[in-house]
Amino acid sequence: MKETHLTLSKWPPGTVVVQIATYDEAASIGHLLRSIHTTLPDAQILVIDDNSPDGTAQIVAQQADEHSYIHLLLRVDRRGLGTATLEGLTFAHQRGADIAVHLDGDLSHDPADLPRLLEALTPANKEPFDIAIGSRKIPGGNTVGWSVKRRVISWLVCWFTRVALRVPVRDGSSGFRAIRMQCIEKIDLTNLASGYAFFEDFLWRAHRSGTRITEIPITFTNRKIGESKANGIEMLRGAYDLIKLAVYTCLKR
Repeated sequence: MKETHLTLSKWPPGTVVVQIATYDEAASIGHLLRSIHTTLPDAQILVIDDNSPDGTAQIVAQQADEHSYIHLLLRVDRRGLGTATLEGLTFAHQRGADIAVHLDGDLSHDPADLPRLLEALTPANKEPFDIAIGSRKIPGGNTVGWSVKRRVISWLVCWFTRVALRVPVRDGSSGFRAIRMQCIEKIDLTNLASGYAFFEDFLWRAHRSGTRITEIPITFTNRKIGESKANGIEMLRGAYDLIKLAVYTCLKR
């Protein structure tokens, strides 16, 4: 792993870091970085790039040279959405961030929803939550531009997470979520799923550790630029990881 445009100094208390795991997002990353900073001008932004051949990392590196709030973690030895997201969380924790938010790099998650996601962690007159999920599956949530096949697969995964894994959320596969860093310390992060099942696996472990989870409605818009990385092989790998978790859950009942 190669780290560029990163420093070891601690961030100040209360820091929010928005992290984006990228692979071939050169067409959208510049606009996304600007939109995040416009919406959350005090937040740090961390891009974890898996050595994209389209030059995504070079665009981020140039932005990092110009803006101290942008950071690039360039991985040259492996790929995977799950491991990239986990390395981003680990980096944020080491730097002393209070909250980490992750979202997709293809503009399918609207940066304008970031303030609502953060506010959901600390609702008025209620006990704070540890994780807030931008949900497509609760009232007010929506998905735009998906085929019927992808909607069915998404429904099955979310149903499986809620019923088989017993995680009390409607959209366990959402990649748009805010996490309090203090809850990371009590979650077992060893051998997490490395691919698309990472998000369900992480929530399963978080729920078992006693973290409080909430959801807010968002509109997810299917990417208009580039190609989805969710191919058949990745989906099968994710299904296998979820089945393993379900078997373990049943054995522990």
